[in-house]
Amino acid sequence: MLIEREYEASALRGVISNAEIGRGGIAFVSGVVGSGKTALLQEMADWVDERGSVVVTVTCSPLERDVPLTVVRQLFDALPFGPEPVRQLADLLAEAGRAGVGEIAATITPAHAKVAEGLWGLLAAFSERIPVVVLIDDVRNSDALSLAYLLYFIRRVGSACVSFVLADTLDPEPRFPLFRAEIMRLPALTHIRTGPFGPAGVNKLLADRSAADKDTLCGARFHEVSGGSPLLLQALLRDLADSVPTARERWEPVVGEHFTQAVGVCLRRSGPKTLQAAQWVALLGDSTSKELLAECLDTSPASAHRLLRILDTMGVTDAGRFRHPAARAAVVDGIPEQDRAGMQLRCARMLYDRGAPATQVAGHLLGQVGQVELPAEQAAWAVSVLREAADRALTDNRVEEAIAWLRQAHRLCTDKAERGAILFHLARVQWRHSPRAALRCLDRVTKPFMQERFGTPYTLLLVRYLLISGRHQEAQGILHRLHREADSLPDEVHAELRLLEMWMTVSFPAVAEHFPYDQSPGVRRSGPVTGRDELQWQSARLLVGVLNGGADSEFISEVEQALRLYQVTEATLEPLVMGMSALIFADRLDSAGSWCTSLMDDIETVDAPAWHASLSALRAEIALRQGDPRGAVRMGERALDFIDAEGWGVEIGGLLSTLVLAHVAMGWTEGADALLQLPATGPLHESRYGLQYRYARAHHHLAVGRPHAALRDFLDCGTLMRRWNLDAPGLALWRVGAAEALLLLGDQAQAKSLMDDQWALLAGRRTSRSAGMTLRMCAAVTRPERRPALLRQSAEILQSCGDRYELARTLADLADAHEALGESARARHASRKALRLAQACGAAGIVARLHPAQSAEPAAGTERQPESDAAPAPAPQSEGINELSRAEGKVAALASMGYSNREIGDRLHVTISTVEQHLTRVYRKLNVNSRDDLPTVSLQPLVSS
Repeated sequence: MLIEREYEASALRGVISNAEIGRGGIAFVSGVVGSGKTALLQEMADWVDERGSVVVTVTCSPLERDVPLTVVRQLFDALPFGPEPVRQLADLLAEAGRAGVGEIAATITPAHAKVAEGLWGLLAAFSERIPVVVLIDDVRNSDALSLAYLLYFIRRVGSACVSFVLADTLDPEPRFPLFRAEIMRLPALTHIRTGPFGPAGVNKLLADRSAADKDTLCGARFHEVSGGSPLLLQALLRDLADSVPTARERWEPVVGEHFTQAVGVCLRRSGPKTLQAAQWVALLGDSTSKELLAECLDTSPASAHRLLRILDTMGVTDAGRFRHPAARAAVVDGIPEQDRAGMQLRCARMLYDRGAPATQVAGHLLGQVGQVELPAEQAAWAVSVLREAADRALTDNRVEEAIAWLRQAHRLCTDKAERGAILFHLARVQWRHSPRAALRCLDRVTKPFMQERFGTPYTLLLVRYLLISGRHQEAQGILHRLHREADSLPDEVHAELRLLEMWMTVSFPAVAEHFPYDQSPGVRRSGPVTGRDELQWQSARLLVGVLNGGADSEFISEVEQALRLYQVTEATLEPLVMGMSALIFADRLDSAGSWCTSLMDDIETVDAPAWHASLSALRAEIALRQGDPRGAVRMGERALDFIDAEGWGVEIGGLLSTLVLAHVAMGWTEGADALLQLPATGPLHESRYGLQYRYARAHHHLAVGRPHAALRDFLDCGTLMRRWNLDAPGLALWRVGAAEALLLLGDQAQAKSLMDDQWALLAGRRTSRSAGMTLRMCAAVTRPERRPALLRQSAEILQSCGDRYELARTLADLADAHEALGESARARHASRKALRLAQACGAAGIVARLHPAQSAEPAAGTERQPESDAAPAPAPQSEGINELSRAEGKVAALASMGYSNREIGDRLHVTISTVEQHLTRVYRKLNVNSRDDLPTVSLQPLVSS
């Protein structure tokens, strides 16, 4: 049953009916491949057969297009002639064979004209008895001589009972243009065009050919994929039938093998020009235009436009874009491999010459183009485009795309130096995902850098990566060579070398010992620091200043503000981490925390696991130092989720130290022990990260009752810190730890000596977190009657710094100190506050120490469960803190810390009566009954107000 072909069928019936009454006619049916021409001819054959006329159906085959008179023979062999006409037919065909084969022309040769006249006579005579309808499909596949005879016959059908219906495919460059022109100029011609189905026709076909009802049939989707092409629709239905279920909620197109094969059939049968056009459109993609296609095909824009329209009508494309990715993939796969690379390269060059965006051009330079050896000139522009496209892809967070383009740039590049530069850029990008992959990438250039002259800044980048990965011997080999060739190095390399060796003094001091900074060629020949180096320079100065003890508050603030202007990129991540580490070691935890959180928010959607891992590790260390060990564990484990332990290189030492100390703080000694079983190679201990690791391991020894091992690690840590000029309290309070171990071993004198040294070292920084922790241990080595005062001072400092864990430790010691002096009430007060803080931060060891009855059970708040990094929510009464006057706030804060009314009066220079009056109003405003109920943490800011 024909669908949406009523008009066409009616027109053909009219031509055939006229021939039955002696008015012979000619009809030409044209349309793209798969538009239903053959089906229309078959419908006419059935209709004519029912009327009793003779139907001759001829199908032209491309396999027989070079055999003369193949079509003519089919036509006459199908007619039921009697014996005499059959004999005449044989003689005429034999004569035609003797006449030879000429070219089809406006005039037929006399010899063939004589034969054609004889054949027409036989046909016309036969039609006087029975009308004849000749249906010829795929005329373009006819042999040339048959077309000459057909033209002869067609010109004479006017008075015969013969009708010719020819069908052919639309082709902008027909095989026999003269034949097509002659047909089209006949006045009696009826020209019929078959096109794709509309949405209604698609629905009708689907309803007739499927078991779906109209409510579940997605006709619009079938029309969208097929463009209404009957051939493609039939293919979709076959794919649908092969796909599975008979019971479906929605009948939607399933694009499979039948569909892709049908696309190929459509294009191959449409002629070489149409197939070539489809191939170029598939490669050009969204860049397709009639101008570009015309250049690809070496034709005119008008001809290219006609080809684009044919592809649209065929249902393969829509406005020059493939309707379905599977169709495009089928066309691309059909291009011979030896041709595809050249075509892709030509696409890229055309787009490049027209000023297309780099990402658009680069898309054509991937894949097989890399298998082609390009001349140096072509390679130069191609590599340039690929590198620019990679940069733009990184800006848009398309990392995998950038990596693919850089790899292709490296394959195509012919310049040795540029190939090395591309590899370094690729390594930086890969570092986002996997430091190990980046180092493997750099392995290809490590040997050349060791053996040849590569006086570029990339040399120093390679040294950094080798040091971080623990390959210190290779890094030192490159540095020794640079020192030997110092006189021939350019200024920019000297500037980079100066920065590198400054960074090494605080990050890899054991390596830096071999290259004294004051003797560095980069220092002796100190050129200007470029704008590109400014961030590295500022970060290195800040970290060196903090760890070497040469940075005052004003300097730290100044550099911090300069660093906050930068965002995270491949080039800025390391110096930004360096700057935040400096703030952490300077005990500026609030500032470091807010900055780190801001950067983490900025890269939340960025595909860069290594970036997330580095910032998470910093956030873990900040949480630990702010007295939130549970938050530290959570963030530290998050960092390991992004990059596993082996992928960190020697930097794993810093992260492991944070996790070990956090586990120790919470009493999870088994977890800490497991972390310390992770490989800690020799190169780790040649770095700052090794100091942090050793310091954390010493605390673990203390927690599990191994004071001798702890003391050894603390003292070794101190020896290295002093040797490397990194004896900064914010890095590791090794003296405090060693003093604690010495006290357990009964050597109070040595412990006191260490604490005297530590307190002297803190001159000018005695309100820092390090000072608060130091005071706690100073109290432990002093006379019992002096301990409460030192511990209260320690608590005041730690409270202002926000370290709940260390504050809980100090308050627990304060409780013990008061108890030793017989001050039970004060001891209970301090103990309750310590217990509250220990429970809040999950410090199981402190909880067990303060509340032995709970030691057999998990202490409140010590179970491993997800929590935010924020401090516990304040008690309801803390809402009234804003109502306190300044004087009331100070009194309340001191009372919450355990000071007596007399001590508060002495500190604030007021009478005891005034203190009592202030406290009465405080209790009322905060809705509490006694000083034991005062919210210590919430009152913290009021101490120094």
